[in-house]
Amino acid sequence: MVNTSLKLVEYQHPNKTSSRDYAQLIGLDSHKIALLQTLNMLLNQRKVTEWNKKHHGGRLGLAQQVLQADPLIILSGEVGCGKTALAQSVATPLSEELGKRIRVFETPSDIRGGGLVGEISSRITATFEQVLVQTKDDEVSLLIIDEADDLATSREQNQAHHEDRAGLNVLIKQLDLLKKSGKRIVVLMITNRIAVIDPAVQRRCSLHLTFERPSPEQLKGLFGSLLQGIKLSERDVNQLLHACEAHAVRYTASDIVHRVGKGAVYEAIHDDQPLTVEGIIKWIRLTPPTPLLQKASIQ
Repeated sequence: MVNTSLKLVEYQHPNKTSSRDYAQLIGLDSHKIALLQTLNMLLNQRKVTEWNKKHHGGRLGLAQQVLQADPLIILSGEVGCGKTALAQSVATPLSEELGKRIRVFETPSDIRGGGLVGEISSRITATFEQVLVQTKDDEVSLLIIDEADDLATSREQNQAHHEDRAGLNVLIKQLDLLKKSGKRIVVLMITNRIAVIDPAVQRRCSLHLTFERPSPEQLKGLFGSLLQGIKLSERDVNQLLHACEAHAVRYTASDIVHRVGKGAVYEAIHDDQPLTVEGIIKWIRLTPPTPLLQKASIQ
């Protein structure tokens, strides 16, 4: 009997919102390619088998390893660098590649529950059971677990409570059961603290993508996308980059969009003036980048 006390958020893909969000993820082209390729292989095993037969007579051992890969992908790195946005939007281009609608399930923010004995384990089990039951044999689903370190903290952590360790064991068991089920379901785990994710979970990962703060070249592309409608010269772009580099810490993409960019737009609207490069630079100077995360380590 499926535990229905835990409600997963569900979205259907393709949809216009996700298509727009995916297109606006500037500077993540290599991540997009790697994620789509891996999801395609995990969810379209017939393609792998046919390729192996066509080019290697069906004898390539590596192709068999691909067919046996665990349906788990980890996205890790700094806050505000596009991990969650990519995970939430990738199902739309993926659905177009597979030619199928995709259901995306997301765990709620209170996935750990209220701290009752056995509650974490029960809610992890309920999560996987719901996705398995609601995904028919001919359907495709993704399960997004944000802040995955809440569920997958290493057993070696000194502060790891008995309930956390029990929950981790259940999570590993559910990942293994998902693989054995044969259902076309992939789990996307998102974390800012990859160092605390248990090695047993990391070993089951078919792809680990690391997200970093934008490089100057990526910032250039981001400004170009955000400031369409303003005629930017090479000098303008260099001034924007120079203003960013005046800070000791690099900006996140979220900093540029939601703090610097929106602040400059709000001011321009208030003053009933057009947005200018000078206005953006003013807000770059006023807005310090998000502090770097302290690197977590296994105790």
